[in-house]
Amino acid sequence: MTIQKEIEFKNLLTKEEFDQLCRGFGISKQDFHLQTNTYFDTPDNQFRDAFIGFRLRVLEERNELTLKSPGENVHTMIETTHLISSSERNEILLSGVIKPRIYSEFQLLPELLVAFGTLRTERAEIPYQDGLLVLDRSDYLEHTDYEIEFEVTDLEKGQQSFNKLLEIYQIPKRQTLKKIARFMTKAQRK
Repeated sequence: MTIQKEIEFKNLLTKEEFDQLCRGFGISKQDFHLQTNTYFDTPDNQFRDAFIGFRLRVLEERNELTLKSPGENVHTMIETTHLISSSERNEILLSGVIKPRIYSEFQLLPELLVAFGTLRTERAEIPYQDGLLVLDRSDYLEHTDYEIEFEVTDLEKGQQSFNKLLEIYQIPKRQTLKKIARFMTKAQRK
């Protein structure tokens, strides 16, 4: 189990801006790896209403259950992550439900959570200005979006570096919801 404070800045991109950043940072197709997030909530959306997220992230080398809770500001989340086996992953995905209390770090969660959707992301990560720069192409509900994230440990320095990067590449700041919120918004429209 790991618990960490995640400070990140994010901005939606057009495909052209995404391609421009890939060229600018020398990121090629081979630099991207695949991750699939399946999101869970109570049947009455208690997590969504409390701005909490719970996901099963499947990566090539591991499977993670992660609870994301709001931190002290809009750019900060507290992440609690537990690694699970491939057989546990398969059981959860096959049933579409999870009983989070079987894991010690999730004892305070509801008894049962249900899957409400999956988002597939191609991700590239590179070190940048004392942080981690992330470029994501995400597919969900017959929709594709592009996003830049900047994960940092210092809020103020991170904000300055992120703003400068957007300025250099002439990318307008866009109000950007978290992936789970974008997914839910799209799902509600369907």
